[in-house]
Amino acid sequence: MSATSRILEAASEIVGGNEALAERLGIREKVLAVYMQNRRQFPDALLLRAVDIILEERQSRLAGPVAVEVRSLPNG
Repeated sequence: MSATSRILEAASEIVGGNEALAERLGIREKVLAVYMQNRRQFPDALLLRAVDIILEERQSRLAGPVAVEVRSLPNG
């Protein structure tokens, strides 16, 4: 499996499947399938958008929920 295929599969899992990924990339699902099977070279601009999907997900996972501690201020 090529690096491009792995990137596309990871992005697909993140967004909820190939149909959702194709929509996010602005292409038809059948065209995405051709790219995922390495039958055509995936355009660099679309590859960068798929990488962005992965990076955004990883950044949000790393950031996680931020706990905020509320302290009472002393009177006076």
